[in-house]
Amino acid sequence: MCEFKVVVKEPGKKEYLAIEEISYLKIQEDDGSILLKGLGIQKKIDTAIMKEINVFGEDGAIAKVFKTPIIGDFLKFLNKLEPGSYSPELEKTWMNFVTKGNELIRELKSKS
Repeated sequence: MCEFKVVVKEPGKKEYLAIEEISYLKIQEDDGSILLKGLGIQKKIDTAIMKEINVFGEDGAIAKVFKTPIIGDFLKFLNKLEPGSYSPELEKTWMNFVTKGNELIRELKSKS
């Protein structure tokens, strides 16, 4: 069985090891989280997306995820978009995503 180490990267922070010995990873599309399971362990990383999976890493199999609150909002939008038709809820979800994206940009600008 292949078991992974899971490393998390957040904007402006160093990567950190979140958990080891994981054999199951699943993206929860409804809330933008990643579910991790292995050897009696279960952990959820909120608002993250898979960035890289390497089963031949120097230190063993590793999965890298990127974590930021806007990922959850984007995945919510994609779920509303999937049927391929307009709805007021689709537009509302998009506007929420854009608003949060603009807030994130303002925050990053203020730090530089």
